[in-house]
Amino acid sequence: MLFAILLAVTGNSVAVLPMDVRPGSLEPAEVTALEAEIRAAATEALTGFTLLDAARTAAAPKDPRKALDALNAGAVVFAIAARVDGAPVLAIGVYKAGSAAPAGSVRVSGRNVAELKEGMRDKVAALLRSALGTAAAKPESSATRPSDPLLALVQEIATDVESLRGLRRKSNLKVLVADERSFSREQRGRAQRELTSSFLAAERARWRAFDLAPPSADPANILATVFDEQAAAFYDPGSKQLVVRKDAPFGESLRLTLAHEIEHALQQQNFGFPDTSAYPEDDVRLARLALYEGDAMAAMTAYGARRARKHVKAAIINAAAVLKAAEPEVLLRTAGYSSALLKAPAVLREEVALRYAAGFALVAEVYRRGGFALVDRMFANPPASTHQVLHPEAYLAGQAPMAISTPSAPRGTRAVASGRLGELGARQLLSACVDKSVAADATARWAGDAYVVVEGSRRAQSLLWISAWSAGTSEAVSNLVRLQSPCWQQSASAGGMGAAARVRTGGDFVGIARGAVDLDAAAASALSARTAPAKTAPPFGEIPAPPGPTRIEEGHFTSAWLALEGAVPEGYQPDPGNPTAEVSIKRLGVAGGAASLSLLGEPLSGDSLESFFEKAAAQIGAQHGGHPSLVGKAQRTLAEASAEERTWKIEGAGVQLHIEVGAFCGGKGSLALVSIESSDAAKATLERFASSIKSTGTAPACSDLE
Repeated sequence: MLFAILLAVTGNSVAVLPMDVRPGSLEPAEVTALEAEIRAAATEALTGFTLLDAARTAAAPKDPRKALDALNAGAVVFAIAARVDGAPVLAIGVYKAGSAAPAGSVRVSGRNVAELKEGMRDKVAALLRSALGTAAAKPESSATRPSDPLLALVQEIATDVESLRGLRRKSNLKVLVADERSFSREQRGRAQRELTSSFLAAERARWRAFDLAPPSADPANILATVFDEQAAAFYDPGSKQLVVRKDAPFGESLRLTLAHEIEHALQQQNFGFPDTSAYPEDDVRLARLALYEGDAMAAMTAYGARRARKHVKAAIINAAAVLKAAEPEVLLRTAGYSSALLKAPAVLREEVALRYAAGFALVAEVYRRGGFALVDRMFANPPASTHQVLHPEAYLAGQAPMAISTPSAPRGTRAVASGRLGELGARQLLSACVDKSVAADATARWAGDAYVVVEGSRRAQSLLWISAWSAGTSEAVSNLVRLQSPCWQQSASAGGMGAAARVRTGGDFVGIARGAVDLDAAAASALSARTAPAKTAPPFGEIPAPPGPTRIEEGHFTSAWLALEGAVPEGYQPDPGNPTAEVSIKRLGVAGGAASLSLLGEPLSGDSLESFFEKAAAQIGAQHGGHPSLVGKAQRTLAEASAEERTWKIEGAGVQLHIEVGAFCGGKGSLALVSIESSDAAKATLERFASSIKSTGTAPACSDLE
């Protein structure tokens, strides 16, 4: 009888161990609350098991394998608390008797204890049922195992994305593997649901009123063609299914595409998907979509980084910086978009680029401050404008656009479209007849706007627009608007809205009227539209900000992020063309040169170092229109650490290339210094720059490589 009792206790008892708390991760009261939550989840999940509260047993070993023997238990539940990306994270696992490895584990993250508890119970219960065989954790039979390799791949990737992203499916993911005809039919069905007649009419009026496309451009045909581009897969929020092309070639590209689209499914199941018809203002609609696409880009990048054994955080931050710096045409061509989109009006290309590139950069900045747990909170506090998407600091500060009422339609006309143009739309308008960089600098001060397109007799359309600008830039903006006159005249001659326009300025506001109405009265009317001050409400309250960008002042650079400083050579200026570099400088002219200093998110040595040298040299050589020829190797010192150097001549380009790579962050990463010299004088100057680079302390960037 005693032997039977011992068997029952050993085989059907589960011990919950005291939490292993890493320094600085949780307070004692928080640990107590979370341990109680784990015990509650175990009690709920494990019917027929005896639960041993080892957290109350002072002698219980922290090592779960030792605890199995010491507590005479059939299984033990352990939890480790740490802090990652500034937020607490729990790793919870199960060891079974007779096993040298965990039977399963889960990761739970959140900004605080409430979020940890919220995400914990279902995960812990599912873990225990699976590990101890009390639920459907049986091996898949041939009837349930996907027979289609594509379905099996989707299932594998979905599990990985769930784990990486910290979201879980609320229901099974619907997957349709479609042949070419069925795939096109599904694309058309999605287009019909999203491209409603009211949406297309409003787009047509907006394009025409602001000269965002040629007068002959029909958004119905253009958008339908773009929707029908040859993608490998897409997620349709209307039918709530993932559609995968049957003949899509297997490879890393397909995996990344599926990871992106699977994240859209997880978004819809966890946060809901935005109904674009509910946002008549293009500015708001684009901002909402930028969040969803930006998050999917981050999930896809994290998946790719994990497969390549790269640091996820560094990969997300660097990839977002590269995409945001790319021109829309380059971005879309590199991403493999069809010629339909590349040939479409610039307004479409730039809106797509905003959703994917600027949206990714916004999500990456939030992720940098709080990981995916903080990104989750963005869906309850989405960006309110394209201004917030283009300027993450405005989003994090909660700088909402000024509330401006829609200008009144003049007597004898009716409104056919209205909304808010937003910073992106204003930039597109002003870029027609002035340099893009000038337009971008001016529209960065956008603070709000409202417009109405009206139709009068003989269906003649007119525009009334009021916009608000910060930092006293309204007069400069009004001048840029007046410079659009040649473009408006050209558009009018091709069948667009009339070229005649009036521009009025009042304080921080600019009022515009264009078309067939009384322009003076309409401009004055637009300028008198009701306005309300913008409200400021940070979406996450006060959260720690990462160190700012590198400062270059008076011949000296300081990088708080890398905790490095050095002397910038005379005549060298910051080079904004290298978005992933922490420091990038150049000097033009015959004796000119360039240098950039970057953190690589991985240690490099041996074959991996030689591979990096070869790829970097080939890429830089191609950028300069030449071929790299290795000149020599040397041992150097970079940022007070030993480094490997390689030197090449770029044949046909008349320049020499040096790349130094040294260990950084205690060997968890690498520091790379790239120098390009067009003369011996430039070589000597940049060698002095390299030797001046010194450490100022512990680099915050190293926390990304944990």
